[in-house]
Amino acid sequence: MSTDNNQVEEMNEHRELTIKDISEILDEEPHTVRNWLKELEGYIPYERKRNNYRVFKKEGLERFKLIKYLNRDQEYTLKEIMLYLDTGGEAFKPIPKIDADSMLAEEMRKMRERLDELEQRDQERDHLLKNILGQLEKQNTYIQHSLKERDENITATMREMLEGKRLIAAAKDDNQEEPKKQGWLQRLLGK
Repeated sequence: MSTDNNQVEEMNEHRELTIKDISEILDEEPHTVRNWLKELEGYIPYERKRNNYRVFKKEGLERFKLIKYLNRDQEYTLKEIMLYLDTGGEAFKPIPKIDADSMLAEEMRKMRERLDELEQRDQERDHLLKNILGQLEKQNTYIQHSLKERDENITATMREMLEGKRLIAAAKDDNQEEPKKQGWLQRLLGK
């Protein structure tokens, strides 16, 4: 089939084509080709012969092929095709046809990427949580040690205070039990 297309291409390079020839090559109805020509006349190169027929060369055929592709395959309206041709194809870029398998494969690839990204975030979060937990355990150990040391210091201080109070009380008791020293006059009188 490609040899037929090559032969048609070689034949078309040197030959002038009519609307009927173009419609056969494009596998379109002649009235469709005429409508495209009427709506997009300034965009399709052609010449007029003495009999007032329009004839097209290779450039005209290529333009018709592009119009068919945009209209049939890409579903562009004639106005969109005009804009496309006015901007040199910049206004609308033809969208390549994607089959269901490649669409599914692309979606699967995107989902895998997202899953990998989420797994990496999950691992980073776990690592961070382990670090925080380790810091909290160190802090808890330090606090427990500090509280124990404080409690021991308070207990020792209280023991010292109680011992001091006991010694003071004992000293007072010792002072009360000793007889008062009597002066020489009191001893003499016996009081």
